[in-house]
Amino acid sequence: MKRLLICTLLFFSFDFASAQSESEKEAKWMLERLTGVRWSADSAVLRNVATLVSNNDRAGAARLAMSQPQFLNITVKQMAAQMSTREETIRTAFNDFSAAFIGITRDDTDARELLSGNFYYAANTTLIPAGVTIPSAIGPDIVASNRHYADLETNRLDLGAVLERREGQLLVIDDANTTAPNPDPAGVLTSRAYIEAHATDGTNRRPVEFAFREFMCASIDQVADTTAPDIRIGRDIDRFPGGDHVRFQTSCKGCHTVMDGFRGAFARWDFRNGAAQHSAAGGTQGRSTASDGNGIINKLNRNGTVYPGGYVTTNDSWVNHANRGANALSLGWRGSNITAGTGARGLGSIIANSQRFSQCMAKRVFQSVCHRELPPNEQDLLYVQIGNQWENSGYRMKKLFEIVATDPKCRYKAPEGL
Repeated sequence: MKRLLICTLLFFSFDFASAQSESEKEAKWMLERLTGVRWSADSAVLRNVATLVSNNDRAGAARLAMSQPQFLNITVKQMAAQMSTREETIRTAFNDFSAAFIGITRDDTDARELLSGNFYYAANTTLIPAGVTIPSAIGPDIVASNRHYADLETNRLDLGAVLERREGQLLVIDDANTTAPNPDPAGVLTSRAYIEAHATDGTNRRPVEFAFREFMCASIDQVADTTAPDIRIGRDIDRFPGGDHVRFQTSCKGCHTVMDGFRGAFARWDFRNGAAQHSAAGGTQGRSTASDGNGIINKLNRNGTVYPGGYVTTNDSWVNHANRGANALSLGWRGSNITAGTGARGLGSIIANSQRFSQCMAKRVFQSVCHRELPPNEQDLLYVQIGNQWENSGYRMKKLFEIVATDPKCRYKAPEGL
C-alpha cells in the first residue's frame, strides 16, 4: 500500500510538471510570436505570461505580450513595411506608412482610419534621448523626404514611445520648406511611402491595384469582370491587341474595367521631386504636374492615339465596377456610396468599410503571428469569423492580434502523446 501511494504521488507530480511545462511552452510561443524576438526561460515577463496561460487566461497573456515594446517595434512594423512597398518586402526603411500603422495600433483607435483619416505620425522631439539628433523639419525631413523616419530606425529608438499623432496631412508646394494641407487625405493611401511606391511614373493604375492587393487581399486578376462596362477604360489600352477584339473582350477588358473605373481616385496624385504631390494643393509644383487646366496629371491621358475613342480623365471621380455578381459577394461592399465617388479618400472609405477589408486584415495578422498555412477552405472560414469578431471590437488592431494569437487554429499545440 505504501509503495502504491508513492507511485501515485510520483505519477501526479510528473503529470503536474508536464502540464506546467506545456503552459510555459505555449506562453513562450505566444510571447515570441507577438514580439518577434526570443525570450530566455528565466525571463520575468515569460513567467507572468505562463501564469496567465496556466490560468486559462490566454487573452490576458496576449495583452501582456503586446505590452512589450518589441510588439510595435518589430511585429507591427514589419507587417506594415511589407504592405508599404511595391516589392512587398520588410527590407525597406521605416517610413510614414509604417509609422501610421504603429500609431493606430498603439493608440487602439479605429483601423479604418488607415484608409480615410487625415493624420500622420512623427516623433515627438521632446522624447528623443539626449545626444540623439533626428532631422524633424516638417517640410524637408518629414513630408518631402524619408529622413525623419529612417533616422528613427537607424538610431534604434522605441517607436511606440516616441511617435505622436498629428492631425492634418501636409504636402510640400513650391519648395520643401513650404507646406499646405492635403486636399484629399486618405490615411496611408496618401502617405509619401505609398505614393512613391505606386504613383511614380506609370499611369496611376498601380495605386488602385495595390489598394486591392494590400487591404482586400485580392489581386486585380481575381476581381476581373469581363461583363462589366468598359466605358472608363483609358485611351492607352488597345481594343484590338494583335488585331483581335475578342482577345480584348475576354482578357484585357476584365482587369481594366475594374482598375480604370477606380483610377480617377488618383487622377490628381503624382510623386515628383522626392514628395507626394496633389495638383490642388497649390503652388507652382502642383500646377506643373497637371494638364488641361483640370488638375489631372498628364500621365493619366498619355498615349491617347492607341485608341482615341477611349475614356479621357477630366476629374477625380471614380466608378465601382467591382460591385457585380461574384465580386459583390466576395468583396462585401457596404454603405450608401459604394457605386461611385471622388478622390483617394472616397475610395479608401469604401474599402475600409467592406467585409473583405476586415477579412484581409485578419489574414495579414494570422500570417504575421501564426507562421502557418491552412487549407484554403479553412482559411476563408477562419478569416470571415475573425474579421467579424474584429469589427465587433471596433476595428482595434491590438484586439485583432489578440483574437488571432488565442485562436485554436493558430496557437501553440503540444506534441502528440504527451
